[in-house]
Amino acid sequence: MKKWYSFLEVLSFPLKLLFMAILFYGIGNILTNDVFSSLFVIDNEYVILFAEALMRISSFFILYFPFIFLIRLVSKRVNGANSILTGIIGYITFLVFLLFFQDQNLPNYAYSATLGLSVSSSKLAAISGATRYPIQTGLIGIVIVTIFTRLSLRQSKNRLENGFLSFIDKNLFGVLLNMFYCAIAGLFIAMLWPYLFAMYNDIINFIASDTTNPINLAIYGIFDRVFSVLNLGNLIRQPFWFRSLGGSIMNMVGESIVGDVNIWSAVINSGVMGSQTGKFITPYYVLNIFAIPGMLLAFQTLNTDKLERRKYRTFIFLAIIVSMFTGCLLPLEIVLLLLCPLLFVFHILYTAGLFGLFQILGVYLGFQARSTSVVYETPGTLLELISYLGINNLQNDIIIICIVGIISFILYFVITRIYFGALAFDLFNTGKTETIAKDMVDALGGSANIKMIYSSCLHITVQLFDASLLNVQQVHRLGANKLLETRAGLVIDFGAGSRIVAKAMNKVLRETLR
Repeated sequence: MKKWYSFLEVLSFPLKLLFMAILFYGIGNILTNDVFSSLFVIDNEYVILFAEALMRISSFFILYFPFIFLIRLVSKRVNGANSILTGIIGYITFLVFLLFFQDQNLPNYAYSATLGLSVSSSKLAAISGATRYPIQTGLIGIVIVTIFTRLSLRQSKNRLENGFLSFIDKNLFGVLLNMFYCAIAGLFIAMLWPYLFAMYNDIINFIASDTTNPINLAIYGIFDRVFSVLNLGNLIRQPFWFRSLGGSIMNMVGESIVGDVNIWSAVINSGVMGSQTGKFITPYYVLNIFAIPGMLLAFQTLNTDKLERRKYRTFIFLAIIVSMFTGCLLPLEIVLLLLCPLLFVFHILYTAGLFGLFQILGVYLGFQARSTSVVYETPGTLLELISYLGINNLQNDIIIICIVGIISFILYFVITRIYFGALAFDLFNTGKTETIAKDMVDALGGSANIKMIYSSCLHITVQLFDASLLNVQQVHRLGANKLLETRAGLVIDFGAGSRIVAKAMNKVLRETLR
């Protein structure tokens, strides 16, 4: 778990960058989206220019956040530039071998022009003709390349710079070795992917076989969120949002409209309601507007240090606003996966339950997409919900969504507090917490040396009378990821179990005073 939590430390900056990209894209979307014209209209060309520029910049970071993760994961304090270049070259090699050896019979949404790589002409008859793009591997490809890059850098340290190829130094040898490993990995994934895609195809066909079944919708909800975290959301959303698996209708002029999102837009524009369209979107109104804000507010209340609570108050408020108006599921879900996997599982299962529940209740509320690119779309926002308040046929659905949303807000708030207060550490109550708490107090110089102990969901803050009594090695052995001296005191990164351990340490202090 300590190793798993360390990834959160490494990826903290890319996650913040992803969060800000979603914020900026949401601002641009609000200012330029015609869906909100019933609420406000912006005619200033400079504002529109700024908004569209903001969206273009942000969309790049949202689309390529796995690539940014790769750069951060392979970077090192020593010789960092070379390690980053080694990782980038390895990733390009991986994509090129995918490009040349992959199966071209998959649906077009299974491919993506990652980093602009493509091939449109070749002397090889098998790949000549139509333009080819690499298959989407999302974070799976990034993890593979990261593993081989780290392995190559480690092995290149033992390179002896003498002999026939002495001009190849350790850095170049690491690059060449990583290219070899990533080429093999690209070839292997190219051969394996069709079989994995066939399994995935069976799943989405099962879901599409009866989209009126709550169980099928719940399964869709699970795969939608898991695939989104893996940066493969296009694979699950495209078939249902914009293609025939999401349903089809015939409009007034006899044209066939396919896809849940396309049908919703057509129905809204025609003013004739009554279809079951929107079933693949409805839960996002609850998650973005109610559930995630409840979890974020719980994070804020978990901080027992008033100064620290005041410090993060603005960020929590901003995150709640972002969630309600643009959605911030992706960065938060990655944080949950790395910080508290059990809470991530609860979130995924609850999302699945929402899909099934709204199908049982017959409650549907879709959204109008600006394009067929699911990467940038922001379904289930507050402004979109407000724009539907004037449609009489949707009043009952909106009321039920708000009721379920309020319940979800309370549930996410309570579950988050219970998790960090009782379940995040020593889940089976083996007595480990008490033992570590006592040893931690001793490592800090004993009860007499501790002035105050504060905690949050990430770390423990301790104020000491005499810092020289601190046993740093012992604190690390007890599970601390990092120690940092600040004005507030000694900050001990203890991961998700910080609040539980801090509470047990305070109990040890009280018992000592008695």
